[in-house]
Amino acid sequence: MSRPTKLTAAQVFVAGGLPTVTYNPRDQLGLETQVRDYLEERNRVLSVFGPTKTGKTVLVKNVLKETEAIWTSGGAIKSPSDLWSTVAAELAPIISIEESRQTTDGSTGTLSGETQIIPGITKVSVAGQIATSSTSGDKVVRSRPTEISARQMLRSQRLPLIIDDFHYIDPAVQMELVRSLKDLVFDGVPVIVIAVPHRAYDVMRVEKEMTGRVEQLSIGFWSNSELRGIAEKGFNALQVVDEDGFIASKLAEESFASPHLMQDFCLQTVKGSGYRERQDPPAPLHEPMWEAFFKERSISNASKTAFDMLVRGPRQRTDRKSRALKNGLTVDIYGAVLMAMGHTGPLTSISYEQLRAAMREIASAEDAPSGQEITRILGEMTKIARELEGEPVVDYDAGLTTLHISDPYFAFFLRWRAAEDLAAREELTKTDFGGSGAESLPDGPTDIQPSESQSASSNVVESKSKGAAGVQDGKLPRKLKKLKRRR
Repeated sequence: MSRPTKLTAAQVFVAGGLPTVTYNPRDQLGLETQVRDYLEERNRVLSVFGPTKTGKTVLVKNVLKETEAIWTSGGAIKSPSDLWSTVAAELAPIISIEESRQTTDGSTGTLSGETQIIPGITKVSVAGQIATSSTSGDKVVRSRPTEISARQMLRSQRLPLIIDDFHYIDPAVQMELVRSLKDLVFDGVPVIVIAVPHRAYDVMRVEKEMTGRVEQLSIGFWSNSELRGIAEKGFNALQVVDEDGFIASKLAEESFASPHLMQDFCLQTVKGSGYRERQDPPAPLHEPMWEAFFKERSISNASKTAFDMLVRGPRQRTDRKSRALKNGLTVDIYGAVLMAMGHTGPLTSISYEQLRAAMREIASAEDAPSGQEITRILGEMTKIARELEGEPVVDYDAGLTTLHISDPYFAFFLRWRAAEDLAAREELTKTDFGGSGAESLPDGPTDIQPSESQSASSNVVESKSKGAAGVQDGKLPRKLKKLKRRR
């Protein structure tokens, strides 16, 4: 007799998938109830929106887990035909009709006579009927457009259609999709779009006639109590003991309101304690070496890419002004603003006053940028962030003078990796360009005010032949030699 399979840690804590054991419906918010009410009432589009990695898709999938539904991703939709091809593949509608026509012509007759079997002796009479026929026909195959067939099947079956990452779809394509879905929504086909906050109203923006026909469901950041619920359910299921709930509380504090991060932290903590499956008898959970644990978790390619783009800033020909921070780093204004963001915690929403206060705490009075400079840099960072794929990691609301860090992974990177990354950049700058800090970065953006630009312009070295700074024939240009001597 085979032994029953033990519950594994990877089955309990699921980061980036659909958790079952540790799923937290956040009952106090009534999110599942609102989705179910929509599915029952219909005749509108449901827009489920919220910051990235806060459980939007998990919520909808959990509500629909017992319901047949059609799922598609906005990242895979480049034209309306992509959507209808997905629907057709799911519903297998009749897209061709074959018609055939057949005719038969025939005739009958009578045959009679006699023949001799033995000549002159035996005669045999023969009589019967003869029938002849011929058949002719033609065949016609008529094809039906995929969209028409898919729409008819969707209308007849009224299955929920879910478009995840709706914000990834080009606005022009969004408009065509919404217009083609409008009559289906009117006929009772449930359509759910999942998007990030600043794109929550795309359905109405691209098609004004949808105003009043879109229901909004906001999925906000998680509280520490909700995040601890994930840990408590999982630890209990695996029978690992978190004395006084200290480890769960610490992990929740560092998860930046994201269940995605919390699931990953819990999984790695259990594995770090040497457990891969349910413990029998219960076993103690070991507290990690926190700094090493979180720094290891902060290595994220996506967050690193976004950070590099923001710290580099827009490409300009003038050098940046160096600013010395109290922790010993020498950075430019972009690095200083990113460090100030991180110094707030970082908070996921940072007011202008909070950012100014953080800047005064990390930089001396002479090196701290002015309020006007900070505002300008926040605007530039927002532009850069919006050019990156997916939801912008930062978004400055000039009207409310508030900076939003919408990606918890980026917030986590700022807290645990930003200073180390900037220090490595500073060291690389010294090694490669013989400088003393950020001012030697080539082709970097500038935070120099007009009064500073004139004195700084002599630092720009250009090749007359190529229009770019650099070393020619292994020799330093004359201006760069002078610059090095001044340093």
